[in-house]
Amino acid sequence: MKKGAVWPYLIAGALALHVVVSLIVVFIATSDPSYAVEEDYYQKAIDWDLKRAQDRTNQDLGWLFEFEVAPPERPGDQPQLEVRLADADGAPLTGAAVTVEAFHNSSSGDILHATLTPTGVPGVYQTTLPMQHNGKWELRFIVDQGGRKFTSSETRHLFVEGSWQ
Repeated sequence: MKKGAVWPYLIAGALALHVVVSLIVVFIATSDPSYAVEEDYYQKAIDWDLKRAQDRTNQDLGWLFEFEVAPPERPGDQPQLEVRLADADGAPLTGAAVTVEAFHNSSSGDILHATLTPTGVPGVYQTTLPMQHNGKWELRFIVDQGGRKFTSSETRHLFVEGSWQ
């Protein structure tokens, strides 16, 4: 081999090694189940004014909104989500369509969706959610009652595993 002929191979090898290491890092980063990107984040940014208008609508409606997540009582059961709704005067809100998106902070790519059903008690709606882990959860609610839309988003530390565990 000629003197100095090794340098092109070293440079090509270094570039190839860089590409391989970069591909491995990208694979590891995107395989992480806790990695997630906000769905439609660009459209949400464009619609910021609509979000602010909805916040004003929420305030103008003055609805009282509370929720509670009760852990399952037996193994194999799912936590129970209960929402209580009342108007600004404290009267229960009936006939509302209530939906929720929920995700654990450590696995924000795994979003749970549910529609709550009336319980028979005026203003109270329930559903079960397959929440698996205690910790910080974000819950995003949409309430629609006769064309009036109310939204609420809250992050809470929840205990969703039963006492039997």
